[in-house]
Parts: sequence; C-alpha cells; structure tokens
Amino acid sequence: MNLLKRVILYIIIFLGLSALIFIIAGKAFNNSSYLSSYGVKNITNSSSVNINTSTAQVPDAPQTLAPVIDAQNPPVNLTLAVPYINEAPDGKFVGNWKNACEEASLTIVQKYYLHEQKVGVSEAMAFMQMLFDIQNKIWGSNANSDAARTAKLINDNTIYNGKIIDNPTVDQIKSELQQGRPVISLHYGFDLKNKNIPFVPLPRGTSYHMMVIIGFDDATKEFITNDDGDQKAGANHRYGYDLFMGSLHDYDFADGQADGTPRVIFTYPKLVRLVNDSRIYYLHDNVKQYIPNEAIFNAKGWTLNMVNIVDKSWLDNFIEGPDIKCKFKK
Repeated sequence: MNLLKRVILYIIIFLGLSALIFIIAGKAFNNSSYLSSYGVKNITNSSSVNINTSTAQVPDAPQTLAPVIDAQNPPVNLTLAVPYINEAPDGKFVGNWKNACEEASLTIVQKYYLHEQKVGVSEAMAFMQMLFDIQNKIWGSNANSDAARTAKLINDNTIYNGKIIDNPTVDQIKSELQQGRPVISLHYGFDLKNKNIPFVPLPRGTSYHMMVIIGFDDATKEFITNDDGDQKAGANHRYGYDLFMGSLHDYDFADGQADGTPRVIFTYPKLVRLVNDSRIYYLHDNVKQYIPNEAIFNAKGWTLNMVNIVDKSWLDNFIEGPDIKCKFKK
C-alpha cells in the first residue's frame, strides 16, 4: 500500500512539473524571440482566417512621423538602396506597358521593403500585372491612377503603407528619405524636361507621370530618383529641387489632365520591429498592433523578409492598438 501511494505521489509531482514547464514555455514563446528561430510558412490561402485590425476603439493617432536622423547633424546627401524597375521591364512599350509608371513605382517600393536589390523582369511584370488587374476590376481601367487610387492600391495590396501629402516641401521629403523611406511623386511630365521620356501632349495623352524619390544632394540641390519612365538613364536620375517641386501635380479626372494639387505619397512598412527586440508590430493608419504568436503571423501569409527594423522614437509615435487576432475555422 505504501508503495502504491509513493507511485501515485510521483505521478502527481511529474504532472505538476510538466504543466508548470508548459506554462513557462508558452509565455516565453509569446513574449520573446518567437519569430527569430522558426521557418515561417508562406500560407497564401488566408480565406479561412479573419484578422482583426479594427481601430474603432483606438484614439486618434498623431499625423506626423518623427525623424530618426539627428536634426542637429543631418546628412547633406543620401541615396537609398532602392532597386530600379522600368515601366516596361522587358523593353516592349505595348498595351498597358506604355503607361505603367504608377505600377512600376509601386513595385519599386514593394521590392525595397522586401530588401531586394535586384528584381528580375518576370518578377517585376508579375507584380505589375497584378496591379493592372486590380485596377481594371475596381475602376474599369488602369490608366492615370491619381494619388487616391494609388494610395488605395498600396494600402490594400502591398507590404507597405501609403500616406498622401498635399503641397509637400523639400525638407519634408528629405526628412522621409533620412528615415530610410522612399517617396512616390506625381508629376506633369512635360515640366520635368526629361528628353528621354516621350510624353504625348493633349488630346492624345495626359503627360501624367509617377516616379520614386530615393535620395537627395544638397550640394547640387537635386533629388535623386528612380524614374521608371526613362529607359536610358532612369536609375538614380537627378532633378533640381526647383524644377522637381514645380512639376508636382496630381491627376485630375475632372479635366483629364495632370494639373491637380501638388502631391506626393509618403511610404512606410507594415511589419516592423526594433533592433534587439523580436516583437513584431503591424502598422496601419498610424496605429501599431502587436502580433502575439507564430500562428497568426503564418495565417496572414507574412514572411520574415517583410519585416523592417525601425527606430524606437519613430515607432513610439504610433498609437498602441489591440493585439492582432485570428479566428480560425474548425
């Protein structure tokens, strides 16, 4: 009888220790480096999950993003490592590929936030074709996407966010670049005076153009761009500050011309973490939401190359929203 009691006691102790270890391990998984040591599965079929990103209970977030570069010692020149993609990646300016500067610009920034330095022709065309198809489905056309349409395309279909800025200044654009974030710019093409881009005048064309600002040079007072419409010298193409800012115009559907308000689109990644901190946040609408575990990360179809490291002082400007939640089908 004593032997039986001892056996039962040992079993109870073993079960208790096992439960304690399980609880401790679970907490460590949720709060430490859960995304740094496993192979993330790329689950493309996410129809069975419902990611809760509602911000209905979240207070209004600040609209300005704090710079991470020391304002007392800003760089006088800077060029981000952004890949170049031409609006006709295979060099064939036919069909949609004759006026694909918007799609090329979005793809350039997408690949930048994926940390890609070089992008193959087929890879670029596949992403751009996806953008063509989405626009055709929503608006019946993929021509002349204004700032509003472009921001919607970005926020709904890429791994980064787009925020429209009206009447931007040179210093505002430089501040974004100093924080490692490319800026998408909208133009009346003829005002750029780039002889390598054969803009078509009205009534056959609108001369609307879009490109990506990737750097600046204060010594020469020039922006450095990836101009996807310039097939000869589009990569790292330079435009003087005054000429560039004077050419900024959104497309106006009312008159079918690129004569709207001067606008650019600031960009920033959706998935971020801090240096030496494995916690990953989902950013949108100036709100940050913590991703609490691997299952949710996987279910959304996210992969580690989508995650960008950001500065704490910048991330602190985002309002803390509820943790991301998933409701899986049984």
